[in-house]
Amino acid sequence: MKKNVPLTIESITDADEKECRVSSAKQIEAILREIAESGTNAALYYNSKRAFIMTTILDLDEDGLWVEAAHSATENHHIGESSKITLVSSHNQVKVQFVVEAANLVTYDGRPALFLPLPTSLYRLQRREYFRLSLSQSEHLRCLINTAKPKGENVPDDNAPLETTVVEFEVPAADISGGGIGLVCMEGEFDLVPGETYTDCQIDLPDIGPIHVSITIKNIIPLSTSRSGKVLQRAGCEFKDIDGQTSGKLQRFITDKQRLMAMSGLMP
Repeated sequence: MKKNVPLTIESITDADEKECRVSSAKQIEAILREIAESGTNAALYYNSKRAFIMTTILDLDEDGLWVEAAHSATENHHIGESSKITLVSSHNQVKVQFVVEAANLVTYDGRPALFLPLPTSLYRLQRREYFRLSLSQSEHLRCLINTAKPKGENVPDDNAPLETTVVEFEVPAADISGGGIGLVCMEGEFDLVPGETYTDCQIDLPDIGPIHVSITIKNIIPLSTSRSGKVLQRAGCEFKDIDGQTSGKLQRFITDKQRLMAMSGLMP
């Protein structure tokens, strides 16, 4: 059974730039031609408010592609005035996304269409989906993180190696999945940096045992503000290069928790 790929705009990460970016003109043309021939739906986003229309790719050549125009003349006018056009579609069940600077209202096969220049690059964005298990405070699941800090305030010699000391701290978890973990802390309590990768972190899974993982901080978002003005934050973390044994332990922990939740739901 084919899944529906959500045609929403994805934020492009540094990892996406390395792993998902397609810059070969021939490959770009081949991907877009297959999308056109399959009649796959696409979403065309325009202007700073991210308004969009649903469309399909009608045809393409080495210069650009024709897509169905909007039914509204007003929408077509706004699209034509936009300096940033994002097209999102799918290719072999993988999200495809690219940006161009213009879309011109033209005629294709006797009907209104939009012509977009062929993009210089596009992204094939395949996200692995995981069940996220929410955790209560009483479960006391924590991630032990080691990070290096400069030792002392001053370095006597610019050419001398910087002395560091390892700082260890525990951060409570709000949720966990096979792909990552959500950590919660007060703003300023821990120095978690978005984009930073922390290696050899330890998570003790009750009834399973400890696992050692590397995590990358993907984002930090505020959850709530206390009366004292302190902001509670959630750090979304992705597991990096997780091995099969660790993945198995994680899945067993999550499955056991799901089973207990289901049993509790059946109890009177």
